[in-house]
Amino acid sequence: MVGIDGSDHSLIALRTALAEAKARRAKLDVVYASDVSAAVLHLPGDITVDTRDLADASRAEVWSKAAPILGSTEGVEVERVDLDGYPADTLIDHCNEVGAELLVLGTRGRGRLASSFLGSTSLRALEHARCDVLIAKVGA
Repeated sequence: MVGIDGSDHSLIALRTALAEAKARRAKLDVVYASDVSAAVLHLPGDITVDTRDLADASRAEVWSKAAPILGSTEGVEVERVDLDGYPADTLIDHCNEVGAELLVLGTRGRGRLASSFLGSTSLRALEHARCDVLIAKVGA
C-alpha cells in the first residue's frame, strides 16, 4: 500500500511502491486520504464556497499528478482508493484493515506546518501500522 498526496515526495513513494509490488508480485493499493470537513462558507461579496468542491478539486489534482506513474504499472494490479479523514490515521486504518504487508510513504507531504505540531504521517505510521513501513527518500 502507498499513501499519496500529490507532493513530489509522495510521487517518489508511488514509484517505490510500484517497484516493490512488482518485485513481490503483490497487489498495490494507492490511497489518497482527504481531510476536508464538509462545510459551506459564506464569504464577503456574496461568495459561497462548498468545501466538498475544494476536496474534489484537490482529489482530482492528486490523481492527475499520479496518472503518468500509474500509466506504467505493467504486471502490477493497482487499486485506486479515495478515503476521507485525517491522513495519518486513515492510511494506518486502511493498511490494517486490508492486511497490507508493507506501507510506503514519502518523507514529507503537503502538511509541513501541521507535521511540526502533530508529528508527521510517516512517524505516526512507523509507530502504529501493523506492517512494515518503508520511507521513500528523495534522491535515494
